[in-house]
Amino acid sequence: MKTATLKKQSHGDLIEELLANANSPANNRKPVFVETGCGISTLSLGKVAKRVGAIVYSCDYNEEKSEELKSSSAGMVENVEFMIGDSLQSLATIASRHDNIDFLFLDSAASAMHTFREFVTVEKCLKPGAQILIDNAAIPGTARVLSPVRKGKILVPYLLSSPFWQVAGYPGAGDSMVGAFLHDMPDYADPEYEDPGYIDNWRSLFKQELK
Repeated sequence: MKTATLKKQSHGDLIEELLANANSPANNRKPVFVETGCGISTLSLGKVAKRVGAIVYSCDYNEEKSEELKSSSAGMVENVEFMIGDSLQSLATIASRHDNIDFLFLDSAASAMHTFREFVTVEKCLKPGAQILIDNAAIPGTARVLSPVRKGKILVPYLLSSPFWQVAGYPGAGDSMVGAFLHDMPDYADPEYEDPGYIDNWRSLFKQELK
């Protein structure tokens, strides 16, 4: 786990940075990029996708928003498939089409539980080498900007407790972001980690019971 310096970046800038070294997989499978919530991020995903030949899905409930994006930036999103409707249904459809998702950007409803459910819906498609990025999120207990970081309240601690996800904070990017990279070896969990917002002193209580 690490927290980056307070480097000011847009959603798109950080996405392009994280995918700077993206390449087509060795087995000639096309990379798959998925986002929930379209916007600046869509333009960056479309840009990287053109370079590496990726498939891009943008899930958004607001059809007008996606149509405006297609109208104003047609040449930049021509390789993006927009999926309109509830993101959970759209993600389930994507998961039925693809065994692998290489990059997942979560930025839809301002709900910690909804964001976590989005992740769970496609978790089986996230294999070693996959990256995820969560907007409106922060490493628990770290200094952050004024964002309420509500979207990551459940998912970020879940990732931090995993021995496979390497987690990093980007408090100056977007509305405060957290990224994670999935490894194939269980080397990244902190066995002592507890979310400061949920500590209930169970260790000390447990020791008392043993006396």
